[in-house]
This record gives sequence, C-alpha cells and structure tokens, in this order.
Amino acid sequence: MYITTPKILLLCTVVMLCLSACAPNSGIFAGGDWQSSGLQHQHIRTLAVDFNNPQDIYAGGLLGKLFASTDGGQHWHERSAGLPPASSINALSFDNTGKKLYAATTAGLFRSTDAALHWLAMGKANQPFDYTTLAFDLKVPQTMYAGTAFHGALMSLDGGNTWSSINAGLPPATTINALTIDIDSDQLWAATNSGVYRSDNKGKTWQAFNTGLPSSVVVNSVQPDTVVNGGTRGVIFAGTKRGFYFSQDAGGHWKTSSESLVGTSIHVIYVDFHKPTTVFVGTDVGALRSDDSGQTWSGIGPGMPKDQPVYSLTWGTGDYSQLFAAADDVYLYPGTSGGLTLNRLIAIVIAALFFYLLYRLARRRRKVRNPERTLEQTKGGEERSEKDSVV
Repeated sequence: MYITTPKILLLCTVVMLCLSACAPNSGIFAGGDWQSSGLQHQHIRTLAVDFNNPQDIYAGGLLGKLFASTDGGQHWHERSAGLPPASSINALSFDNTGKKLYAATTAGLFRSTDAALHWLAMGKANQPFDYTTLAFDLKVPQTMYAGTAFHGALMSLDGGNTWSSINAGLPPATTINALTIDIDSDQLWAATNSGVYRSDNKGKTWQAFNTGLPSSVVVNSVQPDTVVNGGTRGVIFAGTKRGFYFSQDAGGHWKTSSESLVGTSIHVIYVDFHKPTTVFVGTDVGALRSDDSGQTWSGIGPGMPKDQPVYSLTWGTGDYSQLFAAADDVYLYPGTSGGLTLNRLIAIVIAALFFYLLYRLARRRRKVRNPERTLEQTKGGEERSEKDSVV
C-alpha cells in the first residue's frame, strides 16, 4: 500500500494526541485541570510546605484535624495527636529552620518537632486566645509574631514559649487576619478587621495605612511584592472583603487595579516566587491568577467546583511545580491523574478532523497539479485489470 506524507502526518498526530490525553501531566492537553487530593468535606483552611522537603504537605481545617502528605498530596494521613479536637486550625507555619511546625488554632498555639506526629501546647497562659495567623522573623532566630481574634498582635522571642502583647497604635479588640514580614524593608504588616497597619519597629508601635481603601473595610491578606526575591520595593497588595487593592508607595496610597474584583472577597494573596509579577488570589469564587502584578485576572484551570472559596495557596512537590489550594478539599494544579476526560476527547476529535481535512486538501491539490500522472496511474490500473481478466 502506498502511504503518502499527509497520511503519515495524520497518523502521527492522532497518536500524539491520544498519548497526550492519556499520559499524566504530559502532552499539550495535560496539566490544565485542578485535581482533588482526596480530602473532600474536611473544610481545609490552611496549608504549609516543608521547605526542606517540598514533597511534605500539611493541611489543617475547621474540624480540628490536621493531615500530612509525604508524596505531594497524593495520599494523606491524619496527624492530630495533641491538638484539641473541637478547635479549628487557622494557620500552619514552619520556623526559620523548617524543623518546627506551628499550628495556630482557636484553642491556642501548638508546636510539633516530629513532622506533626505529636503536638505540644505552647504558652499555657495564652491558651484561651484564638490564634489566627503566624509570622517568623527570618533574620532573628526564635522571634515570631502571632495574630489573634479580638486580642490584637503578640510577639515571642523564644520560639513561642512566652508571649507579650504588641498593640500600641492598634484599635482596641482588634482581630488580626494576617501578618507578613517584609524582609527587604524590615517592616511588619497586619491585615485587620479595621484596615491595614504597619510597624517599622518590630511591633512596638503600629500605624494605619488606609488611604484609598473603603472605610471600615475588613482586610484579609496583605503581601509586599518583595516577600519573594525580585519583587518591586514599595509595592504592596491587599486582599479585602471588597476586592483587590495595591499600593506603589509602601501603603501610603491604595488603588484598585484594572480589574479590581470589587464585590469579591479576597481570602489570601500569594506572590509567585517563580516570577514576582505573577500573583495568585484565593477568593469566594475560586482561585485566580494575574501575570501583570494584579492588573488583570483570569481563571487558573477547570476541575475545582464552581464558586468554591479558596483560603490558602502554596507551591509544593519536589521541584515546586504544583500549586496547592485549600478549600473544602485540597486541590492540586496541574493534576497528575491524567485520563481521557470529555474535554480532552472533544479536543482530540477536533484536532484529528482538522488534520484529516488538511490531508484531503493536500491530496486534491496533488491531483490538480499532476493530472497526467493521475491519468497514467488510472490507465495502468485498467491495463492490469484486463491482464488479470485474460489470465
């Protein structure tokens, strides 16, 4: 049988598309979907990745349960021994060394030194506090900060054993939703239920930075662009219950971006350390991505339930190639399950049809360009048929 070049091209294309669709995390159709990691209905609110081994992922949620994965979220094991069962886990964070994992809960602060197998309460006098967030001073070992609900901010100089209140300049009974340290400028930022506050002296005093923000706005997250290497100094992002804001003068003035997401509650902002101009946000309607420092936004990929709130985002796995999102479940992007989904099947059919049409067009053009050869082939075929008949 005579196989033409267009036929070979068509055959190779179809095979390539099938392999791309069926092979996990490879090919032109792979890597485009969120994938559930198997923690459905656990109401996950916070994630932490062991920076000494980014395959190790930890997830905590509203039900007081903590889960650990040692294979990048493919399998999970509950590791809640020592945590109060009725508490909610609001934040998880490693210290400077990556050897101590802290859990901020509604029933106090807890620490594990054995990969979450066991948990110990920190600072018994502070147990009634509802801890909401944690931050570590990477320049000063053992120095850490904690935010609380209705009790403002706390500071520890001994790794969380003892705490002191650092609320000078904050409104009374302030709820701290997030704390972030800008290492580049040595500033401590607080996202609170009454706006954005900043301390330039390690929490001794605070100052409000709310010019341009809606009055009495609740701020859920504040992130300096320089939280990762290569970020622009003075650029700060704020996620509020009324949209996304940014400042180019270290919080002096805030403004909305081209797509401000007004009306959308922003739970978390995550600056991509791969590329500082890429910013992710977790919102009430899923996770969004911006490649221009928050000016415009787009969805990240299908696979997550529609309008699923996302509360935490982080990179993980061996080469930091997967994005993890904390929602009702923990979702991975891109997924690793592969499989021939309906969307991929439709894409394969369309691509195969396209290349088949190209093949038909090429064949027709060849006939038009070589009519004499086509006629000779036809006559030769007829002569061979006559000879066969005679025989």
